[in-house]
Amino acid sequence: MISSWVFWVLGAVVAGVVLSGCSGADLSEKYPTQWKTCNALFGAKNMESLRGILDSGDLKFSSSALSVDQLTKGLTQEAIDPYDKFMGFEEYDACGLSGNGRLTSTARWAADSLKAVQTNTERWHRAAADVYVADPSGVGGDVDLVFRCAINGASGQAQVLLETRVSAPDPPRVSEAFHQHLAVKLARTLRDELECTNEPHVPDDLGVGD
Repeated sequence: MISSWVFWVLGAVVAGVVLSGCSGADLSEKYPTQWKTCNALFGAKNMESLRGILDSGDLKFSSSALSVDQLTKGLTQEAIDPYDKFMGFEEYDACGLSGNGRLTSTARWAADSLKAVQTNTERWHRAAADVYVADPSGVGGDVDLVFRCAINGASGQAQVLLETRVSAPDPPRVSEAFHQHLAVKLARTLRDELECTNEPHVPDDLGVGD
């Protein structure tokens, strides 16, 4: 016969496992910068949904403590400075959340020119006048898009394509529609934060996963 003490110990262990997971308050306190950045880039409601989808005992932000202001200032400065062919462009770890699956997102000035994107029809598909999206089957299921973003003060800017990429757990945990919605939200947020002077239109439907 198992003693009541054994049941108490087992109960305490189970409770400890349950309580070890990070609640919203825990995450905001442990990762204040990432919490604010991810909410700003994807929207608080979308991040709440993601935290619910990925919830686990080790739910955490996996991206570096990079604020939206630091992200946009870095991208803006790269656009204004002369392009360094040796160094290339920085890839910014925008927002990452891991637990029962993983979300990652990045932003950078694209390595490909607009002409190269337009001619590579096997990979890139036009979603709008200034927006091209890559076939997810060719980039590991990521929603990868580029769009023209002219920066004020960068008159000699050789590169005007901004590339954003969102990787999310496979369906059914994250649906294709929600994955695409996250990619659209990230692109629109960065477009607005960078104040792209050409005001590119990022459509709701990128035409991927159809």
